[in-house]
Amino acid sequence: MAAIDIANCTVTMDAPLSGFNVWTIVTPATADDGDTIDISSIIDPTKIVAASCQAETDGWLPVAAISTAGALTIPGSTDNEARTIYVMARNA
Repeated sequence: MAAIDIANCTVTMDAPLSGFNVWTIVTPATADDGDTIDISSIIDPTKIVAASCQAETDGWLPVAAISTAGALTIPGSTDNEARTIYVMARNA
């Protein structure tokens, strides 16, 4: 397990929904299952509604572990693979 710096990810806020924003976070190709990303600089972790992760090997998986401090744990069973993570959060 390693910490991935959010600056090493591609982050996009998709079209905002009424009362919500959806963020897309693409990890580097070196991301491993169990790695963490501190997302607190872009998303208030107390306002997260849902998060899912998509990767070529594991397909779609829910992100079950996001700490109240904002550490998102990458799910799956694969090492060295880019992931696309979608996070829906309430607006501040």
